[in-house]
Amino acid sequence: MMRKLLAGAATTVVAAAGLVFAAPAQAAPSDTAQVRAINCHAAESVRIRKSATTSSAALGLFPKGAGADCGGAIEGGTFTACGYKNGYFWIAINYQGIKGYVALYCITRP
Repeated sequence: MMRKLLAGAATTVVAAAGLVFAAPAQAAPSDTAQVRAINCHAAESVRIRKSATTSSAALGLFPKGAGADCGGAIEGGTFTACGYKNGYFWIAINYQGIKGYVALYCITRP
């Protein structure tokens, strides 16, 4: 009886451990920009970041008026840019081969 209980508990722990390790493997890395070739333009000059936060590395500049391919918006770190004090939505961008993220409110779509 005791062996059955211990075996059942061990199976539950192993199954739970498998779930814990499986979840991160399925999630996409936060620094991988997904761009879907939707045209956008820079409303103001803004830095292109490696991930959706101002603390990540700046990869380049998306200059005011320039066009690029942009993807969907995601939530990220807060920023103060383009008239917003507590913005936290970012958009994936590919500007002249530089793939990263810019503050959502700094772009316009045609």
